[in-house]
Amino acid sequence: MALGCIALALGLVLAPKIHAASGGSSQTAQSIMVNMTPNSGAFEIGGSVTWSYTHPVRTCAADHYTTVVTGPDVTCSPFPSGGCTSAPTPPPAPGDSNGHLNQFLNSQTAKCAFFCGGTLPSDTNDRSVNVNNSHNPNQGHWTFTWHYTLTPTGPVDPQTCYTCEETGGGGSVDVKFCGFVAGESFLLKTGGGTTWNKKYSFTLTDPDPITGLPVSRVTNVMATLQISTDGGTTWNDVPGQGPFALDTSNIVHCGRPTDSVGGTFCDLGGPVVDYIYDANAGTGGNSQSIFNYLHSSGAGMPVGPAYLAPDYTDNILSGIPPSPDNFAGNDHSLCNYSDTAPFHVEFLGITQAGDYRVHVTGTVKGNSAVANQTFDVTSGGGGTVTVNGCNDPQCPIPESCP
Repeated sequence: MALGCIALALGLVLAPKIHAASGGSSQTAQSIMVNMTPNSGAFEIGGSVTWSYTHPVRTCAADHYTTVVTGPDVTCSPFPSGGCTSAPTPPPAPGDSNGHLNQFLNSQTAKCAFFCGGTLPSDTNDRSVNVNNSHNPNQGHWTFTWHYTLTPTGPVDPQTCYTCEETGGGGSVDVKFCGFVAGESFLLKTGGGTTWNKKYSFTLTDPDPITGLPVSRVTNVMATLQISTDGGTTWNDVPGQGPFALDTSNIVHCGRPTDSVGGTFCDLGGPVVDYIYDANAGTGGNSQSIFNYLHSSGAGMPVGPAYLAPDYTDNILSGIPPSPDNFAGNDHSLCNYSDTAPFHVEFLGITQAGDYRVHVTGTVKGNSAVANQTFDVTSGGGGTVTVNGCNDPQCPIPESCP
């Protein structure tokens, strides 16, 4: 077993610590996000060398693309009384979806295009805005649609955005992940005679019952590597690659950890920085009616609530619109109210071609508002690592580094 470096873009159901207000009743809602970063999105093994797709994609692959915006295309459905004769002024364009570029550049199509060289593929994402007018002259249910096309800036040479390493033969790679857990709590207070009634928190600690020092509430976290050889339809545990116990005892205050400039993968030697909170696996709390105060783009979350858009934790704590937080003590107080729990793992000696992901389970200790919660999640999307996925006879794998 080798413990090394994991990053999980997974989602957990975790309840961050939030203090109940005195003198009145309260409702609470919680969510969790787990951020995942693999050491590479793809490996190609040839002879005594290993080619690694540069990660994150913004450091190379993104530089070969630009976004071309076209539209809006206008369609209309009439009211029973008629309409659709004169379109209203177009609304502001919505912009491309968050993550469109990152998701595309981590697709197998893009990975192989950069490895094999030549003309890169493009990808289009449509975004629409609806405008309903019940009276003339613009009566109708109008839809304005923009097209956001990721367009390559030109052809590339083979192995662009790949790095080569002499591995001495053996035909294996080490698949690593590095990430952090973060949780959001929201308190809606009624009564009590205070000047605030809405408060967010991102803390992940409780005082030790003996020493009084803060300790992590993220416990019993285990990771197992899984493989798919049919393009992601079926997943199975990789023999001998987990479950491995992960250390989540080191809580980082003031935001999320980063790697040092020019350092090794997952050294976490860089500065602690703010980050965009985007819950991706579930909710908790004592009142489902206020889950719409949680921040999430929706992936991995229960369907139903209209979640608030993901945002930086400092903006959420400081009540920057649309955040409703009105607790003055939160304003720009990342070091008091924003924690993350970094964790990592590595899986050594991977040889079989296929797609790989991480399956993670664990428990988050409850607090006065929420009972203990377990989680059972897998990485996906940008958290999937492909080994020898470019099986094209016209695209041989170089067996030596340039």
